[in-house]
Amino acid sequence: MFTTLAKVRIADAQRFLDVFSTRGLAKRRAHGSRGAQAFVMPDEPGVALVLIDWADRSSFDAFRADPEVPPTMRSGGALEPPQFTVVERCGQFEA
Repeated sequence: MFTTLAKVRIADAQRFLDVFSTRGLAKRRAHGSRGAQAFVMPDEPGVALVLIDWADRSSFDAFRADPEVPPTMRSGGALEPPQFTVVERCGQFEA
């Protein structure tokens, strides 16, 4: 599995989530996404963080190269392209 963390500036959290969970989901799924988690930052309004699991690096690269992805993101209120960081899970711990 290949995981990315995206930080994106957004105009409105609800608009972002509405598109992320529908048209965005379809685009991610078409490119091998295995799931995603979205977070808003209460102390930093207008910013969302998105953790996305991909089948592999080539799935993520295909998503980034898809010319329909940027307009889909803009329709969800993304104010600029997201900043992607590759992350690797190294542990999960019970409370």
